[in-house]
Amino acid sequence: MAQIRVPRLPGLSFFFPALNEEAHLRPLVARAVEVLPSFAERLEVIIVDDGSSDGTGRIADDLALEDPRVRVVHHERRRGYGGAVRSGIAASGEPFIFFTDGDRQFDPADLSLLLPELAGNDAVIGFRKKRSGPVRRRFVGWCYNRAIGFLFGLPVRDVDCAFKLFRREVFDRVPLERIGSNGAFFSAELLIRLHEARLRIAQVAVPHHPRTWGEAKGAPPKVIVRAIRDLLALRLAMWSRARDGRGRSSARGGG
Repeated sequence: MAQIRVPRLPGLSFFFPALNEEAHLRPLVARAVEVLPSFAERLEVIIVDDGSSDGTGRIADDLALEDPRVRVVHHERRRGYGGAVRSGIAASGEPFIFFTDGDRQFDPADLSLLLPELAGNDAVIGFRKKRSGPVRRRFVGWCYNRAIGFLFGLPVRDVDCAFKLFRREVFDRVPLERIGSNGAFFSAELLIRLHEARLRIAQVAVPHHPRTWGEAKGAPPKVIVRAIRDLLALRLAMWSRARDGRGRSSARGGG
């Protein structure tokens, strides 16, 4: 069997949002600085502390003092998952941007699964080949992915899989200002905008591990309600824009 060649990147920005993840910070950063230098000539690790109330911010600052490759972005107040991802992307300075979550349900070493698909693509995103977590969360995720696919024609299996790699120039084509959501809908809206801009997205199965400490932040009722609100607002705005475009075309044709 031929060995798959994993390309080495000139520079990689790796970031993760962290909300009350004090137990996960040190092992996740240690794992990142252990394995990611084998994939890139230069590495920066960015911790986005989204207004944590535990020791996350202090530990993140300690890690930055211990290793010059580590930087911290602090939010004084919570901005939500999308706001944290937005800050991580904005802070990234290398030509390739990779992010995951701060709860260690993904292994940074599995970036090796995404890199072979980078040639010819603008983004490579993971999908959980066997999603960990309660049945209710898995069912909600299944429904959500199908709703996104139906409403937006987005051919993505797992929009919220927090294991994504982008070329930096993607965000020149799709500026962050075009992404309206700062909540749980951010990841889906980002991919919808990339698809709308005809950027090339590859998808790869990645392992998903059980959470070992703390509570999941992803799907309390208010987060779901906000995601549905943002989803409907984007769908209505896109329908309205398409209708206006057809109207202008008809007016020119009739004139």
